[in-house]
Parts: sequence; C-alpha cells; structure tokens
Amino acid sequence: MNASTLSASDLKKQLLEHLQGDLQAVNEVMRRKLETRSSFVSDVTQHVSRFQGKQIRPMLLLLTSRMISGRADRNAAMLAASVEMIHLATLVHDDVIDEAETRRHVTTVHRRWNTETSVLLGDYLFSKSFHLAASTGDAEACRLIGLATDRTCEGELNQSAIRVDGSTTETDYFRIIRDKTGQLFGLSCLLGARTADGNTAQQKAARRFGMRLGMAFQIADDVLDLTQTTAETGKDAGNDLQNGRLTLPLLRACQLASPETLFRNGANDRESLCEVEAVQEGIRSALETAEDLVTKSIRDLTHFPASADRSFLELIATFAVQRRS
Repeated sequence: MNASTLSASDLKKQLLEHLQGDLQAVNEVMRRKLETRSSFVSDVTQHVSRFQGKQIRPMLLLLTSRMISGRADRNAAMLAASVEMIHLATLVHDDVIDEAETRRHVTTVHRRWNTETSVLLGDYLFSKSFHLAASTGDAEACRLIGLATDRTCEGELNQSAIRVDGSTTETDYFRIIRDKTGQLFGLSCLLGARTADGNTAQQKAARRFGMRLGMAFQIADDVLDLTQTTAETGKDAGNDLQNGRLTLPLLRACQLASPETLFRNGANDRESLCEVEAVQEGIRSALETAEDLVTKSIRDLTHFPASADRSFLELIATFAVQRRS
C-alpha cells in the first residue's frame, strides 16, 4: 500500500474490508448498549448514530490491537464502542455550543429536536460509555477512559475562553487541541495496545502515535473549517470564525498582519479572508506543522513489527492531513 497511489476513498474501502468483522462487532456492541424501551430515546440515538462517519477512533483501537497480537478480542470491541460513544457525546454538545445546523450532512440533534434533548443525549451517551467500559472488568481501562474524558472536557472548556482579540497564544492552542482531540486518539491507541497485552514501551509508543495524530487531525480540521464549504465537509463551515475562535492558521497569519487588518471585512467573510496573503501563508504553515506531527507519529510506529495493520495506521496518519472533509 502506497499513499501516493491511493485515494482517500480507496483507503476507506480497504480499511472497511480489512476490519469488517471487527467493526461489525463494535457496531453491534453499540446497538445493543443503546437499546431502549423508549421510542423517543430510540429515535434520538438512531439519529445521532448517523454522525459516526469515519469511525477513526474505533479503527485506531482495533488496528493497534491487531498490530500487536494479530487480533482484536471482545474487550477491544467493547472499549472501541465506549470511546466512540464518548466521541459522539462531544459532537452533540459541540453542535449546541456552535449552534450548528448540520453534521455529516445530517440535521443536528438540537435543530431536529431542541437544546434540552441535545444536552441530555450527550449526558446519556457519556453514561452509557462509562457503564460499557465498566462491564469489561478492566479497572485500569476505566481509569484511562475517565482521565481522557476529563482532559477532553477541560480542553473544550479552555477553548470556550479563546477569542479573536490577539490574546491567544500558540501554547494555548496546542494545549487545547492536545486535550480536546489528541486525548481520545491517544486513548484509542493505548487501549488497543492494552487489550493486546502490549508491553509498557509499546503502550507508550501507541499513545504517542495517537496523540500526535489527533493533534494533526485537528489542525487539518481547523484549516478545512476556514477553507472548505458546508457541502464539502458535511458540517457548518466557518464555525470557528463565527464563534470567535482563533485557530492555528489564523494565529500564524496574525504573526504577519494585525487582527484589525485581517478582519477588516468582518469575521464572517471567509472568502475575502482566505485571499489575504498572510492568511494563505498561515494555512501553509499550519499544514506543515500538521505534516510534521504526522511524520513523528509514523516514527512512533517503528516500535512495532511491520504488518498490514501497521501499514493501515501509517496511511490513516498520512491521510489525516490530506483529507478534504
């Protein structure tokens, strides 16, 4: 497999074929865990399941487990489902915060129903996730999931304090993306290594890989939010600007031009903003940083023997920056 001759759609197809049975097990665990006698709750959970998209976190957990032991066991499927439900919970809450209209080309929960339903659904998914993790009997896995969720929520809280006023630093930004995105990516890979009985060095390398990949993924996401349309990404474009959040491309642009110059036409005029030379340079610089993180993450995988599963992890990392949605 070669990233230079493989398209994103080809990679997705090959991943789904490679992990077909394991992903089916994860989805079946989630389906059973979210079963309910309430028709309303069932309608809402079925709606949010359409937000799953790439299922990159379950894939990372499964591939890491397989890379070490050659297989992904029942606990791996359960923990992958647990992490995915945490991710879905954060998406539901994010959409409320951002007042988003769509997610994966699907109407957001708070627009389909209301804000109260969205907040409660997010809480419901968190509780289901924690209960599922506890049912594995792995106390350390539960501790790791709790810690990562704690850090993820802290990252979201810190992000809420960021505004386009020139006070945000790159240190602030990297701390936020490490927590709000890197933590769950790192957790997925760490749990995969644990379920495969990986040694301490392997578990640390797996977590580093996931953390770096998650940060690169978020930087690329922030670039897409600035440069792509809603039709291309499947979610409301320009949310960061509309909510006054300064992300890495614009932080880098602000090193070359003042915020007053960049936003003279208003924060919602993305088309004009992206034509500014300083912003174009900020985008290029941000993507270079993401690519550097990807290079380092792939280097973390040299701690593991070559295999198809390791190759897929390398390709996922490579495409994290190259993707268009």
